[in-house]
Amino acid sequence: MRRQRSNVSRHVRIAAATLSLVFLFGCASRSWNEEITVPSSASAEVVRHCTPRGNANELFVVLAFSGGGMRSAAMSYGLLEALRDKTVLIGGEKHRLLDEIDVITSVSGGSYTAAYYGLFGDRIFEDYESNFLKRNVQGELIAALANPRSLASLASSDYNRGDLAAAWFDANVFEYRSFSAMRDRSRPCVILNASDLNTGLTFSFVQQQFDFLCSDLDPYPVANAVMASSAMPIVFAPITVRNHARNCSARSKTWVTDALLRQNRETSTYQVARQLEQYLSPDDMPLVRLVDGGVTDNLGIRGSIMSPILHMGDITTMAGAFTPQSLDQVTQVLVIISNAQAYRPYAWSKSGTDPGIVSTTVASFDAALNLLNTNTISEARRSFEDWASMVNARRGARDAKVRVHFVSLTLDDIEDSNEREWFNAIPTALSLDDEEIDALRALPKQLLDNSVDFERFVLTLP
Repeated sequence: MRRQRSNVSRHVRIAAATLSLVFLFGCASRSWNEEITVPSSASAEVVRHCTPRGNANELFVVLAFSGGGMRSAAMSYGLLEALRDKTVLIGGEKHRLLDEIDVITSVSGGSYTAAYYGLFGDRIFEDYESNFLKRNVQGELIAALANPRSLASLASSDYNRGDLAAAWFDANVFEYRSFSAMRDRSRPCVILNASDLNTGLTFSFVQQQFDFLCSDLDPYPVANAVMASSAMPIVFAPITVRNHARNCSARSKTWVTDALLRQNRETSTYQVARQLEQYLSPDDMPLVRLVDGGVTDNLGIRGSIMSPILHMGDITTMAGAFTPQSLDQVTQVLVIISNAQAYRPYAWSKSGTDPGIVSTTVASFDAALNLLNTNTISEARRSFEDWASMVNARRGARDAKVRVHFVSLTLDDIEDSNEREWFNAIPTALSLDDEEIDALRALPKQLLDNSVDFERFVLTLP
């Protein structure tokens, strides 16, 4: 009897201590996306925001940052450094190629770099290394998870590991900035991409996508979008956004209705419209669960810069990236992909042992991802070239024609086999050794200098 009383007393003390911790530390709450208030106004603003920056109107530059954890973040940062240090002659004047970037599209690990540059511009070259790249992010996230306040918050059904990580990045990396802070015309348009578990589509953090939620992108925290873009399944829980119940005019898109009526099932526009139709019934899909953008497109191209969502159904003129005036002026399009995908042998494969459930799952995911990346690069190249052909067909015989230059930088491009093997052995993690970070930063300059496609682009400039 005395032992039972002792056990009851101990449980009461534990419960009291837990309640005291909750009271002391409070509970964190999820950052929800706000309902749209002024229909469609934000959409028009985004179109202006994503148009060419005006430095050299004849040149349009797109960067794509792949997934790959800190490996991708460091490599994409190295690409920005390389473009900062490269000058090109355009119309007889020298330009930093960095200043000619019009759009950066990213997924997963690449989104850390894209978002930081989109928010802070050239400041990235001063403090990104100390604020993120060479910081023990993984260790700090684990410490945050063990914090009593975090444990209390995670007891809520409306707060998960993804929300916790987003809050940490908000406070420690992105300085509580929202998407409205990315509206500076002196910096590129940044498109952060996640994957929508509900529809199986790429979910791009642009107003055109948020229109389908009857939601305003401007006040949404950038850190939440970055976390959604990099929320690797199992490791992180999904980031959740609301599909607001009130029907707004922004949700009704003529191009979606037309695509569904035409039922041209072979076109991407129809396939995307078919999935977007689910957003139109918020009672049946009140919440949208977002995970790592690499699940649907690990290069951030097919589902974003070439998506009918961004271009409001008009991919032919790329209406989400060009005004009619800027489309008439462009003659050179440069697309550079920073692809940090690693190809390394599995330990179970080298040892000849049977893979476990987790190893089999990872290997299956990698196999699908490798094939998806290869197909995405080929498809993206073809899509840009087809687009250029359509634009050129509308121009007069004496008008300058559009030329597309496609530059893909990958670890496979490293010529030395030992060096290539070393880079491929760098893990997909959120913390790497300083030596690995420095090597990844230096790699894009080396790959650009050896790229025939990039050399051809420089030689064709007027």
